[in-house]
Amino acid sequence: MLKQIEAQRAAMQKTFPLSYETRRELLLNLQKAIKHHETAIYDALYADLRKDVWEVFVTELGIVYEELHFALKNLKKWMRKKYIKTSLVQFPARNFILPEPYGQVLIMSPWNYPLQLTILPLIGAIAAGNYAVVKPSAYAPEIAKVMQQIVEKAFPNKEAILFLGGRKVNEEILQGVYDFIFFTGSPGVGKIVMRQASEHLTPVVLELGGKSPLIITEDADIPLTIRRLKFAKLINLGQTCVAPDYVLLDKKLIDKVDDIRKAFTVEGDEAARLPKIVNEKHYLRLKAVLEEVGSNNFDEKTQTIKPTIVLNPPLDSELMREEIFGPILPIITYETLDEAIDFINARPKPLALYLFTKSKAIIKKVLSKTTSGSAAINDAVVQLANPHFPFGGVGNSGMGSYHGYHTFKTFSHMKAVLHKSRAFDFRFRYKPGPKTVGIFKKLTRNK
Repeated sequence: MLKQIEAQRAAMQKTFPLSYETRRELLLNLQKAIKHHETAIYDALYADLRKDVWEVFVTELGIVYEELHFALKNLKKWMRKKYIKTSLVQFPARNFILPEPYGQVLIMSPWNYPLQLTILPLIGAIAAGNYAVVKPSAYAPEIAKVMQQIVEKAFPNKEAILFLGGRKVNEEILQGVYDFIFFTGSPGVGKIVMRQASEHLTPVVLELGGKSPLIITEDADIPLTIRRLKFAKLINLGQTCVAPDYVLLDKKLIDKVDDIRKAFTVEGDEAARLPKIVNEKHYLRLKAVLEEVGSNNFDEKTQTIKPTIVLNPPLDSELMREEIFGPILPIITYETLDEAIDFINARPKPLALYLFTKSKAIIKKVLSKTTSGSAAINDAVVQLANPHFPFGGVGNSGMGSYHGYHTFKTFSHMKAVLHKSRAFDFRFRYKPGPKTVGIFKKLTRNK
């Protein structure tokens, strides 16, 4: 495995940096390969996570196609040098920023949205001119196999290579020396990746998770709020890094908890369409979380965790200590908005924050008094589908961002270049002394 990675690096030296024409061709190859394997993608994601066609397209395939289209449309503009102002001290000269690829990058992706969270960073890595080593999660094995076929078809010259396998493969891959690492997963594994990267001072982006809060204020549009809350929490059966992890509900709306419970009681065809918990390990974890708060809303025979509302659980319970990553929704009531804000700020900074209200003053207050990777007002989860937005965490929920141009920028070193004119050479710069200091003070407006 490491020999293949080293061989890729050796091949990269001969073509580095990739030209605009080559990058565009590789992105088109990737687009064609994905289209060619569409049926296999649908089948694999159903096998791994029981995602139906609608959910696969809305949350994975459609986002990938949009990102590819966006990159192909804007690639030439992204690659251009960007001229900036020249200071008086440097005059006459031209200053510009030149995006250049890092080199060989490592992309490690999770199992919950395995196609989207693997291919989106790969698109940006290739658009920026890098070679890529890709390692998807072993918890979604069928789609990982399909993605390996896609990568082999799209990159016959090994500009990208994808490895299958579990923890041992991850450990071996992390022994390699890369120019950049992009990791999506849990904070615990993110610490391991960052520790390994620090051995070689390798820059990293960490896309992690956390307990994303959703605030419902007294003036919220309750029917709309419940519809959007249900959508956001039950997409992929709650196995979404930006899913609302818990609700902070104004105490005056306590009678609306029954309405939320009713909405989350899914049966028949609706229940049958829900995705599944990815594996037994995660089922047992979620089952233990429910049992701790006195709920048996699970099916041992089918290893199903049913959508469950838990009102005011103990704050020291597992449900409130760790990211849930499942269809269980704690609701915590609050007396004042300040109390809700303090509750959020007493915990690690979340990947996302959601607020349902009609009040502009409340919106301004919550956005200014809290910190989160992203935020949405009167909606949830869908903010990540905008390719113009940077998507990423802050603090415990991650570092760095991507999507659209921000992915290109993440995988590029923005090199500052000064191109000084030979026409003038002010001799005073070579003569240190009080007079020179006075000239420099005037040039730097430091009087």
